[in-house]
Amino acid sequence: MAIKNLTPRQKMINMLYLVLTAILALNVSNEVLDAFKTVNDGIGITNHSQSAKNIDVFTALSRQYGIDSIRAKDAFSKAEKARALSNKLTALLEQYKQQIIKEAGGIDTETGKIHRDDDIDIATRMFVDNNGTKGKELKKEIEETRAQLLALLNDKDRNEAQQSLALKIDEPKTGNWEYARFNHVPAVAAVTLLSKYENDVLSAEGHVVQSLYNSINNKVEVVDRMEAKVFSPSGYILQGEPYQADVMVAASNSTLVPEVFLGTFTADVKRGAGNSFTPVISSSEVPPLINPVKIDVKDCTGKLNLPGNATGNKKYTGAVRVRNSNTGLYEFYPFEGTYEVAPKTAVVSPKMMNVMYIGLDNPIDVSVPGVAQSDVNATLNGSGNLAKNHDGSYTAKVTTIGRVSVIVKAKINGREMVMGEQQFRVKRIPDPYTTLDGIYKGGKIRISQLKNSKGVVAKLENFDWDKNFTVESYEFRCRKKTNDLIHADNTGAAYNPKIKDMINGQVTVGDAVFIDEIIAKGPAGDKRKINPIAFEVIP
Repeated sequence: MAIKNLTPRQKMINMLYLVLTAILALNVSNEVLDAFKTVNDGIGITNHSQSAKNIDVFTALSRQYGIDSIRAKDAFSKAEKARALSNKLTALLEQYKQQIIKEAGGIDTETGKIHRDDDIDIATRMFVDNNGTKGKELKKEIEETRAQLLALLNDKDRNEAQQSLALKIDEPKTGNWEYARFNHVPAVAAVTLLSKYENDVLSAEGHVVQSLYNSINNKVEVVDRMEAKVFSPSGYILQGEPYQADVMVAASNSTLVPEVFLGTFTADVKRGAGNSFTPVISSSEVPPLINPVKIDVKDCTGKLNLPGNATGNKKYTGAVRVRNSNTGLYEFYPFEGTYEVAPKTAVVSPKMMNVMYIGLDNPIDVSVPGVAQSDVNATLNGSGNLAKNHDGSYTAKVTTIGRVSVIVKAKINGREMVMGEQQFRVKRIPDPYTTLDGIYKGGKIRISQLKNSKGVVAKLENFDWDKNFTVESYEFRCRKKTNDLIHADNTGAAYNPKIKDMINGQVTVGDAVFIDEIIAKGPAGDKRKINPIAFEVIP
């Protein structure tokens, strides 16, 4: 994970950022701003990948600590410090990014771009103005984090990392760092630069944690007893998934390269004390198996991969073959294992429908038969988020028209696995239609009905949710038979006194009534201009 081994994608991102920064000094066109967004999106993907790699290495180190706490204690403790340092600086960088985005008008949900991505005042105001106080603080935080990360390494690894560690401050030839990096820099470029530093700190964390992990895995143990073992992440799998396990000699050295075979035991295989298998010693290289099938071996470990097409309990047997360099005889170490194939089952129940609406709390129920609710977890794949409630149900909030998926995972035998997925359509709450008192939709209306009406009501038609729009304002107009026009503006849904007086004293049979410029507020808080209505007043 050393930074000198950058992936081609990371190298491209770094190079593009330098090129785009140079172009800024000449002319900031829409194409350049769009290119910055592309680079920032790419860095975001790389950051996500790097973060996942860091978690994998830290998990492996944590596992080593659980096995041998004495030997791995120092490395594990330092790795925790490295994660804490990385998380602290990453959180600060993300905070600054969100502040810039907020001050630049937020993200356009349709284009994914910052609304005022060309605004050159925000980064200047944040990091350069007031003697560059905040810029200097950010620079100091980066430098201190780098120094503290390097301090966690031994002398040899630290000397190697001094030059290769990505997280560092490149001082400009003239002026100060904060001025060179943020003065009159467009908002999208400033966000991209902060994303780059997020990538740097994640890469630096990965370098340090990997070095610490390597430091506890550099000893060769001398052993005098060997036994075949099967190591599997789980003895319980889902239908359609393969059963995977590692078959190896439990204690080995670097000169011992085992060969692994699957097959049915012959009569030569017997059990000894403790119900363990007795090694079979033979001058023949033929395994003590019926129809033996050799499997792949990598790094002295057999890679077992069995199908999980049919449900039920499965059993397999085999033997590991090694040749004793002293006697020349073949030593076979029998092994056996079992696993269970279960059908994939998950239940995702929309409480209302298979549609989610933007701006509403969309409730759904999620369950996996046979698995405790506490071991079930669901996530939303798409624009929005999914929150788990106290009763085990979920509330989804979506932001973009299209489709999202609810992915359900369950923890089985200590391992989280995908159990199912349910797709939902994402829609905008439909526009309501305009009525008088929720009854009259337009056309002919009796003078008595008009005089008894109370105001304008916006109603949702064929909408399954118990939600409605609230009328906030409208204009009431009446075209007299004499062609005279009288009108009044209204705030709220109910008629104001002026409109009531018009209806009771001025509107007569044969007049035409119009209600338009109607503004209604929806259940999601958005305001819309809805359809006008017109009436012919009849006796």
